[in-house]
Amino acid sequence: MDDLGAEDYEFGRTQNTTPFLYSNAFWASPDFKVQTGVVVLDRKQERVLLVHNERLNMETFPREVSDDINALLCSPLRYAESVCGYRCHRLALPKLSKGYTEPDHKAIARITNEKTTEPFYMTFDTLFVDTPSERWPQGYQLITFWYAACVDWDSSHGSSGVDPSAKWVPLSAASTVLKGDEFGTMVLHVFEQLWNHLNKPTEHPNPILV
Repeated sequence: MDDLGAEDYEFGRTQNTTPFLYSNAFWASPDFKVQTGVVVLDRKQERVLLVHNERLNMETFPREVSDDINALLCSPLRYAESVCGYRCHRLALPKLSKGYTEPDHKAIARITNEKTTEPFYMTFDTLFVDTPSERWPQGYQLITFWYAACVDWDSSHGSSGVDPSAKWVPLSAASTVLKGDEFGTMVLHVFEQLWNHLNKPTEHPNPILV
């Protein structure tokens, strides 16, 4: 690393690095809130699950915030299952790897042929929470881990909390419904590239995420 520093080496951002994180990399642990987001796919009809989000006041992908980070990350699909009423299973998507192009030294994210059920994307936002004992709301750095899942129509979740706003939208039309949701749109854009690569592999190995 000393050698790289001597050459005025600078790391580059890929599409998975937000400008906010790039310029504000140091935070105390109480400043964070963790959230999971899920793109739930109906594979047979190529539809995705959208639900009304009260904080954003729009229809978007299911998201859940919890102070119990361990429970949240161990069961990232639980909220999506509760709102749609069916079991969901993690969907394996092509894994992304970071690289650089030379000689311009541009950071890129390559789509590999290795598949993973780990989060395929992360977003960083600000969450404001009202506290009755204080005059001003508290601001938190909201970190969202985005997962992909597919619905199992043969396995009812048995939940009484099915959200009446939940609906299935054709994947091809989801961008129109998500208009105005910056992060939801970003996630959809990446998901579509990974999903298309999985189902319609290109002739070129390890294409670059755009």
